[in-house]
Amino acid sequence: MPDPYELAPEPIVPDLPGEVVILQTEDDLIDAAAADLFVQATTCVRAFGDFHLALTGGVLQERLCMRLMVDPKFRSLPWTRVQLWVACAGEDECGPGVVEIVDQILRDHSGIPRSQIHLLVGGEHGREAYERELLEALGWREKGHDRLDFVLAGLDPDGSVGGIGLGEDVAGGRVVTRYRGAGRGERLAMTPWFLSGARFLALLASGVESRALIARLAASEEDRDSIAGLLPVAGVRRWYLDRAAVE
Repeated sequence: MPDPYELAPEPIVPDLPGEVVILQTEDDLIDAAAADLFVQATTCVRAFGDFHLALTGGVLQERLCMRLMVDPKFRSLPWTRVQLWVACAGEDECGPGVVEIVDQILRDHSGIPRSQIHLLVGGEHGREAYERELLEALGWREKGHDRLDFVLAGLDPDGSVGGIGLGEDVAGGRVVTRYRGAGRGERLAMTPWFLSGARFLALLASGVESRALIARLAASEEDRDSIAGLLPVAGVRRWYLDRAAVE
């Protein structure tokens, strides 16, 4: 007689650069990533007086931001001390755009001051102004701590991370640049070189639609090397996957 309490086998953890956390469901994934963001925010505000959060667009990022608004356990997140930076913006964003997430969820419901929401504006002048504003804001911190505290991003269908041009500008020293990927529109985005200095990089992927992409990234040395350009030099890079994305 079969054991009615027999447990399902643990999923095989894909060989991705960084830490990999596999959750049972997409809802669990969002909760785990939101909890890590919350802890990082409270820790950084306690240590530095503020919390620098960079956000990309996407369905999971949208749902996570909504979770932060409605879940009582995240209600005390210190939004008045958050500096919110758009990590990528352009005509080719996958899923809900980051500006849409900011406008419809965070701007009016989080309590974050409008002056602490930093949007990317098109054109070279806008890129330069944004880069200057970002570096000046981080420059108030002690050297070595002048970096983003948390980057929230998802995998795009083409394997890029939140529209960021992987493999480009890894060592270029530029903070924000303009990308035009194959088959994609033009976009402004933070560079892998800059994001590699982040304190915590959270990468989200879920569902059967992500399974082939996760398998490809894990199996291809070229793809792993490309995405490894985002590995924080002295920080955490954590993948949040649900079982559907890896089984």
